[in-house]
Amino acid sequence: MRFGLVVEYDGTEFHGSQLQSNARTVQGEIEKALRKIFNKNIRMYLASRTDSGVHARGQVGCFDEETDMPPDQIRKALNYYMTKDVRVRCTQLVSDGPEGFDPRSDATSRTYVYTFNDARSEPALDRHFVTHVRKNLDVSAMNDASQAFVGSHDFTAFVGPSTPVQAPTQRDVESVSVTRDGENIEFKITANAFLHQQIRRIAGVLYHVGSGKVSGEIVGQLIATTERGAASLVMPAEGLCLEEITYDGTGECGLPAIDSAETVDLSVN
Repeated sequence: MRFGLVVEYDGTEFHGSQLQSNARTVQGEIEKALRKIFNKNIRMYLASRTDSGVHARGQVGCFDEETDMPPDQIRKALNYYMTKDVRVRCTQLVSDGPEGFDPRSDATSRTYVYTFNDARSEPALDRHFVTHVRKNLDVSAMNDASQAFVGSHDFTAFVGPSTPVQAPTQRDVESVSVTRDGENIEFKITANAFLHQQIRRIAGVLYHVGSGKVSGEIVGQLIATTERGAASLVMPAEGLCLEEITYDGTGECGLPAIDSAETVDLSVN
């Protein structure tokens, strides 16, 4: 059996989402809880990698295990054993086997939100979830400039140093918006996938536009260049949150529903 999970976490105290042998990660925290529930090591797979300090409201993962435990009972057990900065929001059965559900490759889109705060003083309560800037930002200019990112583009100028030179850098951006909510400015972007540091580098460009340092024309110039990492300002991690990952599916958690032919009896004897 394969179980799909929708996971939420505060990334402040995590060294990213992906498993590391010598650091606390989201994957490691979930696998530790699975070990307590099933008394054995179980590998957990996540749809998107997030860096240290990046948060998620809609990360997706899966694991395989033969069990009579219903999906929602697994959700409750995982949340019981995990620390309060990571929570499983939903659990459902998905297709298993070699051709079964793959949270990474089956995703149709990913949506992230980067939140700036331009209040007079840095906020105390939200300090781990917004990036405070000292200049009042021109949201209209930022939103206008951001529209140039929509479409299929080569994002070589926005790649981080860990991206392999031979890795494809073409990405399809579905939508972008920049809106103000009080003293917070939310930059929202949806695409088929993202490169390492791509969103935080885009956020850096939009910050420069909003603060008046450069004009919105810079976006087209950066997209046109082949210089790796030309968009050099990488905004801090705390302002970034993985909001949602979508799939062609109608299951309880928004993941692909298991085929009726694969339905498993999870009734408790």
